[in-house]
Amino acid sequence: MEPHAPRPSSPPREGGLGHVLPRVWHCDPVLLTRRDVLAAAGLGLTAACTSGAHLTPTPVVDPDGALHTAALAREAALLAAYDDVLTTTPSLAARLSAVRAEHAEHLAALQALRPTPSPVRSPSTPGAPSPVPRTSDRTDPATAVLRLTSLERTSAATHASAAAAASRRLAPLLASLAASESSHAAVL
Repeated sequence: MEPHAPRPSSPPREGGLGHVLPRVWHCDPVLLTRRDVLAAAGLGLTAACTSGAHLTPTPVVDPDGALHTAALAREAALLAAYDDVLTTTPSLAARLSAVRAEHAEHLAALQALRPTPSPVRSPSTPGAPSPVPRTSDRTDPATAVLRLTSLERTSAATHASAAAAASRRLAPLLASLAASESSHAAVL
């Protein structure tokens, strides 16, 4: 069967506007089958049921949320470790206060990256260095520095691996933190 082709209408009548207007084309009426009508009705019902006006929007999940939270926890744990060593071994204050100040800046940079405040979890967060245990041998300056150096190296490695998995927004900061922690380990 040949598709419905347009055909010209009847020729213009004398005295009308036919001599000014172009010929008007029209098509034969389209014959719909019962299947066509049912399919159109089904599509209409589907569109009406899924209009989305009454649906609640799905929450947007931050792909960097876990990485960001873990980085915050690592920096908070490092700050706590430096504070603990500075409290128990005051003779190291001149040597460690500049590095501790840089960790405070790192924490501030991480907090500034996220517009909504995120709670910093306890140091038991995966990827966070474990806090310096309170033992009697920590008062020895050499032991305290070795433990801080170990924490710095662990944090640097974890920041670097997290930077590889992070988005463009978070990766540069994590890479910078990894480089800084590595330099802290070398300086200590």
